[in-house]
Amino acid sequence: MRASAERIRQDIETIAGFSSSGPGTNRLSFTPEYWAAVDYVAAQMAALGYERKTTLHGNTRFRKRDADWREPAVAVGSHLDAVPRGGRFDGVAGIVAGVEIARLVDDSGVRFGRPYELIVFAEEEGARFGSVLAGSKALVGRLTHRELGLMKDANGTSYLEALEERVEHASTALGSVFGAEDVASYFELHIEQSLVLEAARVPVGIVQAIVGIRQYRVTYSGVANHAGATPMRQRRDSLAATARAISAVEELAAASPTGVMVGTVGMLVNEPNAANVIPARTVFSVDLRDTDVAALAEIGERVQETIKRIADERQVDAQVTLTAESAPVVLSSRLRDALIGSAGRQGIAFLEMPSGAAHDAQEIARVTDAAMIFVPSIAGRSHCPEEDTPYEAIALGVDVLLGAIRETGKRAD
Repeated sequence: MRASAERIRQDIETIAGFSSSGPGTNRLSFTPEYWAAVDYVAAQMAALGYERKTTLHGNTRFRKRDADWREPAVAVGSHLDAVPRGGRFDGVAGIVAGVEIARLVDDSGVRFGRPYELIVFAEEEGARFGSVLAGSKALVGRLTHRELGLMKDANGTSYLEALEERVEHASTALGSVFGAEDVASYFELHIEQSLVLEAARVPVGIVQAIVGIRQYRVTYSGVANHAGATPMRQRRDSLAATARAISAVEELAAASPTGVMVGTVGMLVNEPNAANVIPARTVFSVDLRDTDVAALAEIGERVQETIKRIADERQVDAQVTLTAESAPVVLSSRLRDALIGSAGRQGIAFLEMPSGAAHDAQEIARVTDAAMIFVPSIAGRSHCPEEDTPYEAIALGVDVLLGAIRETGKRAD
């Protein structure tokens, strides 16, 4: 039995309708449109005999009504929150894949040796409360209940206050920390958010590892002065120093021995930002990503050294702050082998590859076996209204997932 591209299309297009006004998809965690999307998923699962439970962190879990919640499950998960002006597929494709697997299992009458579970993680994007992967981090004990309470949105509403507006009594039966005793195997389907699969004309990517990230905030402080009257050799131009630093970030990342490191300067604030004034203060971000922890540390140190050297040469002051850091995560070889075997049995071509973006799977991988597959993104577009993936490609991904779940669900792990 094969996954239905038409059912997947209907699910994704319905969920896309749960969005606040504006171009693209706008669905922040714990907003009315977010809960409408969760309710839609809950209705589809309820029709198949699944019950819904909400954790203390706002994550939503589904198992069959007669399932034992104390038994480790084979789970599929992703997220339903979206960045402002985002796309229809990011996160949603993985949740819809989990729903479609539940339908296929129900239609075929297959019984696993373990319960099947679908998990909707809250605040994966970090777009409302500023912390990416907040729900999955909390679920594995890397964010405390107190820390969630301190996270606030732009209006001053905390994570827990927003959650309580809808969930007055989150289920205490599920505990506060999640581990291998809850889920034996975790799978996540996601759109690739890049061009690799499309360029290779391969329908499925099997993820080997998820990159680690180092993010820095850099401030160059110089002296504002008249653009026409100040000689070039007497300038302390913060933006000119920044221009050199941006080029250095690109060069250092490209020269990394792993060959997979990427370096990005994506945020820049320049003051006083006037056409006839030499810039006095420039703030910018540096984002480094690699699957190798040693390379990430080495290039991170070299970037900091280079930023400070440029500051000395340009006669500006430099302040460098590490703002975020996560270690690379190698995903389960056991589950990866199950995905490879499933694709091979079905004659579905695949490519083993790293993930350059963060996903909930990397948090779950800290406590149990986790695996991911990618499906192609048209033109590599993501986090924008133009984000698109063929529904048939998602269906193929579901077929690969289901084959692996059948194997791991029946296995005495």
